[in-house]
Amino acid sequence: MTNQESKIPIKGYAGFHPLKHCWIGSGFKSEWFHDLPIYKNDKIMDPLKKIADETEEDYQKLEKILNDGGIKTYRSFLNIDKVKSVKNIFRPPTVPRDHFAVIGEKLYAVGGVSEGYADVLKRIDKKNLVLAREPIGSISTAIVFRLGKDLYWDIDLSKPHHQLPGGSGKFENDPNMIPPMEVAQKYISKWEEEGFRVHISTRGYHSDGAFSVLKPGCIVSLKDIQDYKKEFPGWEVLYLPDQSWRALSPFMTMKEKVGGRWWLKGEEHNDQLIEFVDTWLRDWVGYVEETVFDVNMLIIDENTVICNNYNKEVFEFFKKHKIEPIIYNFRHRYFWDGGAHCITQDLYREGTMEDYFG
Repeated sequence: MTNQESKIPIKGYAGFHPLKHCWIGSGFKSEWFHDLPIYKNDKIMDPLKKIADETEEDYQKLEKILNDGGIKTYRSFLNIDKVKSVKNIFRPPTVPRDHFAVIGEKLYAVGGVSEGYADVLKRIDKKNLVLAREPIGSISTAIVFRLGKDLYWDIDLSKPHHQLPGGSGKFENDPNMIPPMEVAQKYISKWEEEGFRVHISTRGYHSDGAFSVLKPGCIVSLKDIQDYKKEFPGWEVLYLPDQSWRALSPFMTMKEKVGGRWWLKGEEHNDQLIEFVDTWLRDWVGYVEETVFDVNMLIIDENTVICNNYNKEVFEFFKKHKIEPIIYNFRHRYFWDGGAHCITQDLYREGTMEDYFG
């Protein structure tokens, strides 16, 4: 095995410990659609080509930022030349954060692994890899927040069951359906045996789109979603107002058509594109209306953070706590519903299972 193909180390106890190895996603190529009728439809293909080209440019910019900081990076690609049918358009590996979790010295890959991620997974030693047939998206560091000895896990109870890979999607008498808390209990027991304290919440959305712990004693949050005075006594919290989407009239125009799932600036009246995305690329987008990118930050260490845009309140908070921000503009975050934290997955951070609350 060459040095380039050597095993990737795995460790992560807190999201602000020094980052050393990082997984970065990838988008798609416009050539995928070459054999489909839409390839000659400029109303659909011109915006898709723009998304494809600029998304890859931005991934490469992020990779350079990390490499310049001495961080080793890994990319995932979906090796497809062309799709034969609109029914076979696979979601590219854009947001590894939503599919994996590094907890302690294990990487958890649950719910079936997309082909686009397999090239990185095969470089992880089996002793550090947990391939579990659990509900899709039920364990990831988008919903499991790590703080040394403490794990904060948000579980979506809005659906009575989560579908396991191979399930029919029907609730009745389907052996591939399982209650979410049943999954949770198995891992709570496992992690507690390893020395973690596990805290469960049931807000039903991604934690990394709601709050970020920049360093011990320092939090940026949308609102008091964690009962901070009780769970983080003495810690300073900067509260931000919810994203004021209503001030963005172009978004509000598109929201009526796509239900707040995605936005591509300048294409608010492109009904052909909207119909194509909502019909055939629905799995590619999320619910961007629920995301506030000001808190979706990738923390390099306690003194350095990569953020998606300038926010006066947040930057003053950075200065107060001696944190250096690096602005990284992921231009199509409103399409992919992913910021700097979503489109990465930290694989190895220095640090140990510290107890920040005694």
